[in-house]
Amino acid sequence: MVPDITTVEGRVHGDGVSPELHGRRVILTGEREITRDNVLKVLARAMGTHLKNRAEIIYLERYLRGWQPILNRVKTVNAEINNKVVVNLANEIVTFKASEFAGKPIQYVSRGSNKSAPKKVSKLNDMMLTEEKQSKDLLLAYQMFTCGVGYRLVVHDPNPNRELYDEAPFEISIPDPKNTFVVRLNDVSKRPVMGVTYVYTDEGGTGVEYTVYTPNVTYTIRGVGSEGLEIVNEVHHNFGMVSLVEYPCNPVRMGAFEVVLPLLDAINLTQSNRLDGIEQFIQAIMVFEGVDITREQFLELKDLGALKLPPAMDGRTSKVYYLNEELNQSQTQTLVDDMYETVLEIVGIPSQSNGGTSDSSNNGAVIMKNGWWHAEARSLETQSMWIASETETLKIVMRICQDANELNGLKVAEVEPKFWRQSYEDTLVKTQAFTTLRGAGMPSIQAFTFSNLSKDPESDALVYDKYQEEQAQQLDKAANVHTDTDTDTDLDTEDGVGADNVGSTTVEGTGHPKAATGVCPVCGRSFKKRTNNQVYDRPACRNKARRRGSGLETGEGVGDLD
Repeated sequence: MVPDITTVEGRVHGDGVSPELHGRRVILTGEREITRDNVLKVLARAMGTHLKNRAEIIYLERYLRGWQPILNRVKTVNAEINNKVVVNLANEIVTFKASEFAGKPIQYVSRGSNKSAPKKVSKLNDMMLTEEKQSKDLLLAYQMFTCGVGYRLVVHDPNPNRELYDEAPFEISIPDPKNTFVVRLNDVSKRPVMGVTYVYTDEGGTGVEYTVYTPNVTYTIRGVGSEGLEIVNEVHHNFGMVSLVEYPCNPVRMGAFEVVLPLLDAINLTQSNRLDGIEQFIQAIMVFEGVDITREQFLELKDLGALKLPPAMDGRTSKVYYLNEELNQSQTQTLVDDMYETVLEIVGIPSQSNGGTSDSSNNGAVIMKNGWWHAEARSLETQSMWIASETETLKIVMRICQDANELNGLKVAEVEPKFWRQSYEDTLVKTQAFTTLRGAGMPSIQAFTFSNLSKDPESDALVYDKYQEEQAQQLDKAANVHTDTDTDTDLDTEDGVGADNVGSTTVEGTGHPKAATGVCPVCGRSFKKRTNNQVYDRPACRNKARRRGSGLETGEGVGDLD
């Protein structure tokens, strides 16, 4: 079956009401393996379900752009006053969701005990940078929150001279969800067995070219009308998995504003009626009571703007007034505000009106009020779905890299996507957490990751470790210089006050040398001796001891050195 865009393009439901939408359907098949013999049959059956999803996706995309049911509004009373106002809250919802979720780079960090993993993961991030992954992630998130699903395609880089342009041996694309779908096996695993993208080859939308991705073969299929599908090309590969990955927004595969469509339509209708009420008040009917007036006199009245009424006769008075009933704007605004707040609560967006948006609260307090924590909870739901799909993407990327002799030895289990929402808030708290974790002996890469101090833990940990190593070497060098130039025999011999490491120089029963240790008589610290005649922990301790040398030798004044 070939999709016919003339039956679904431009679909806008009438009477100012959206159709009922309940998420995109999962496309299933009973074929455990897609081969040349059954690919056409599976494709034809899958298109039936996909076309229903496609019509809904088109509707949601057009709704997002402002093509909403209120534009088809029809009035039977006072039809000449028919305002059609689109309050495009759908765009506000999707823009906030996408930018809050993927506005900052989603990078990879290493996990596990493999010491070589951080450098390889850092190189993987560099590859993703050359593939413009950040902008493509934002586009993918935009599609997810609009349509309920998004797709990512990963293939070998087709450029034979790719090394001149980028470091990545793979190419990442974000196909249009209207023309893309994944077919899954109808069993408990629901594993993908086939991914499909297609384009129209003529302006009439009858000729279609499909690209079908299976775990081991990529088919190119063409057809005209609803029949005549044929395989025109097939390319074998060794991925072992479908290279088209599906990213659902949530378990029910609904867009961010799809669940509140009735409320959005109601807000549009209310705002349109408010303008109608104002216009009808201004264009109210003029009533002449007890006054006989001709058409010519009425037109003259409108031109001059003044009217002379006849005197009262037989107890009857003459009146001229407008026949109108003004809409209560305050009550209407209360209704609009209530619907707006309800929309924000349902979709999980922080309120911009309740509780105030500018006060002295710190970042942590703001996150816990005004709906910000609710928004973060919704993002965590989407994040869990994203990570599951991103893992499938990483498997394909790793396979392509191994074929290109890149990132050898790096496993998917050693790579984890890291999201950096609110990464620059509460910096002082994050710095203190980092210091505490490092003081407890945690490696720098894990300390950066757990404290959320850095948005690129891999690179920052490499720089941090290199700096710490350089500082340690400088300190060791300075300490050795002070020790080698020390000529005070009274203070720096094993017979002095610090010579308390006398005894065996080997570990009992092994014959291995035992590290010499001592206790500094100034600061009281236990330290490992660099030379046999070292007495003090630091040069500063030795200098203090020299200044009070007589007191040390007699046992007096040691406690006053500090």
